[in-house]
Amino acid sequence: MKNIYGELLELSRGNLAGVLVTVVKKTGSGPTAAGTKMLVYPDGSIIGTVGGGTIEKMAIEKAIRLFKVHENCLEEFTMNEPESTGTPTGMLCGGTATLFFEYFAPKNHLYIFGAGHVGKALAYHLKNLDYFVTVIDDRKDVLDQLEGANEKILGKFEQALENHPVAENAYFIIATYQHKYDGLVLNRIYKSGWNPKYVGMVSSRNKQKILLDRLKAEVPDADLDKCYIPVGLDIGGGSPDEIALSILAEIQAVRFGKTGGHLRG
Repeated sequence: MKNIYGELLELSRGNLAGVLVTVVKKTGSGPTAAGTKMLVYPDGSIIGTVGGGTIEKMAIEKAIRLFKVHENCLEEFTMNEPESTGTPTGMLCGGTATLFFEYFAPKNHLYIFGAGHVGKALAYHLKNLDYFVTVIDDRKDVLDQLEGANEKILGKFEQALENHPVAENAYFIIATYQHKYDGLVLNRIYKSGWNPKYVGMVSSRNKQKILLDRLKAEVPDADLDKCYIPVGLDIGGGSPDEIALSILAEIQAVRFGKTGGHLRG
């Protein structure tokens, strides 16, 4: 049997979304008690209980709505308490229950194709940022040496995510060890329907033109506004760690809707 606190730990690791429903106050009669908890997942499945019956059904429905607005909420439910201004449940117990709905958002998912020098530096620096990091490579020895990733996938670059759930609005960084793989991955992302937030590739200007021309020929409606090739902000430096910092600075700017300029007036 799953433990609600163990599941909350999984939520805190960032790869799942959930709404924790806690009874913070109860008056009069009713099937619940202050402090009881229920964890609701996006598909409506639950762990724990806030009393069952209509109040629990309404709490689950409320939690599912919160997945769309990404908000917390405090709401009082009335169980035939005539003086209550809370949401009526149709129950006849005679009390009220106040529920706190706490939304847990999944971390932003970031996929790195290539566990070479730049990919390795990216994964290392991402350890302290709020991302769930998946690294894909077809070289087991290189993946084994990589630190900082939440998930490692061994397989062909263009096929590795075929049977893997891919998060919407995710960030993709392409840094494989061959141009042909870079192109295959780029086209795969845009053909997949994954709806990326950001697609960046380590590239020269010449490589940029060739691969984007191929992409436009194969995917005419590709949203190139989300495509950052060459990847990174122009902050200088050419080592893998310095390149990684410029890439992460650009991703942070995109994530928060900033331009990456100076803050000084």
